[in-house]
Amino acid sequence: MKNFFDLLATDLRLDICVNNNKYQAGIRDTLEFDADDTVIVDGYEVLPRYQYLAENGVLKINEPFYCWYHRASGQGWLLNPY
Repeated sequence: MKNFFDLLATDLRLDICVNNNKYQAGIRDTLEFDADDTVIVDGYEVLPRYQYLAENGVLKINEPFYCWYHRASGQGWLLNPY
């Protein structure tokens, strides 16, 4: 294993469902959602579960999704994920 992304499936796309509308994004893309939406990313409920992390009604994820999710879900530390 060379880096964090080797732990994941080889698909480098995220499946995103916002209010039952399906989209895809790159695994390292910045994601931005309205805090009132229902959002599921790769099968993980993001909103409303992490709505408390939204600022001014927007949840912005400025880092690779799995790095953000690891920290937001309280799963401990990740050492240099790249």
